[in-house]
Amino acid sequence: MKPDLTKISSVIFDLGGVIIDLDMDATYKAFADLSDLTFEQVKELAAKEDFFLKYEVGEIDDPTFRAHLREHLEFTGEDGHLDAAWNAMLGKIDKDKLERIEQMAQKYKLFVMSNTNEIHIRFFNRLVNHISPNKPFHKYFTEVYLSQEVGERKPNPGAWQVILNDHQLSPETCLFIDDKLENIEAAEKLGIVGYQNVSPRDWLELFA
Repeated sequence: MKPDLTKISSVIFDLGGVIIDLDMDATYKAFADLSDLTFEQVKELAAKEDFFLKYEVGEIDDPTFRAHLREHLEFTGEDGHLDAAWNAMLGKIDKDKLERIEQMAQKYKLFVMSNTNEIHIRFFNRLVNHISPNKPFHKYFTEVYLSQEVGERKPNPGAWQVILNDHQLSPETCLFIDDKLENIEAAEKLGIVGYQNVSPRDWLELFA
């Protein structure tokens, strides 16, 4: 359902499944290809091992994350192969999304709150640079918040609270766009207006 934008003055975007296409299965398959594990075993590993979450909130660094992957995948190859498999989930960024965001910046304060990490962000920034060589990604927004940098990840309330506090925003004036229902529901409990982006391009219709 389309939210009422009458009182909205700030928009908070998720990255994966909203600005960039996301396919988790591609990473599970890539990790399986690097190891003797099956696709399902890799998927189970990602669900139960806490080092993935620790990496997303900055509790461990890139080398430690890779060391955990090597241990569980029994992989002895180059870091680049691990990084490529980890980045396999990241798909395309449509140029018109960045153009729409640029237009929106004339009317709204724009933010990003993403559960993400250094390896993904480096890759993401390279993708953006291909379609926007003269304007880095963070320049499209008032501020970009990444879970690894702020030490909070969705759906924890602190992930949004840091934005509200930093910019003295009232929750009811903020729209949050995310592909995951649990994140939308958590934001709405804070009084933020939520919109679940079921398909990667759905949110564009809100601001057509």
